[in-house]
Amino acid sequence: MALQGPHPVLLLLLVVVLLPAGLALGRRETRHEKFQFLRQHVDNPKTRARDDRTYCNMMMQRRGMATPCKRTNTFVHAPATQLQAICGPAGRGIGRNLHDSNTHYRLTTCWLAGASTRPPCNYRGGRSIRRIRVACVRGLPVHYDQTL
Repeated sequence: MALQGPHPVLLLLLVVVLLPAGLALGRRETRHEKFQFLRQHVDNPKTRARDDRTYCNMMMQRRGMATPCKRTNTFVHAPATQLQAICGPAGRGIGRNLHDSNTHYRLTTCWLAGASTRPPCNYRGGRSIRRIRVACVRGLPVHYDQTL
């Protein structure tokens, strides 16, 4: 028994037009998350600054994390390709979508000095060399979870 009326046409429209559009939207969201991850966490080579406090104040402002003031943020001083590899052979899956890096990275962590998240923001910073944990979606890092 064949469907009659406009329903087959609408069903065909949904399958042919809207399904691929929905799938493309999902890919764009992943790209957006990837670029957000890069903007918020990757600084390679490390931007020069007089000291860690100056570095953090400058980078948090430049990267758009100072309106409102983000409480903490870690910058990784490594190529984006190395960080992407954490979602594959350079990392170890630990459950859900989290992956721990196998190697150590040079990091600068910025902490908001004071309790208010209203600008002007004032940050303090610290450097370390540590492993990191990231969340991955479709083989791309989309969230910096923690320093290990």
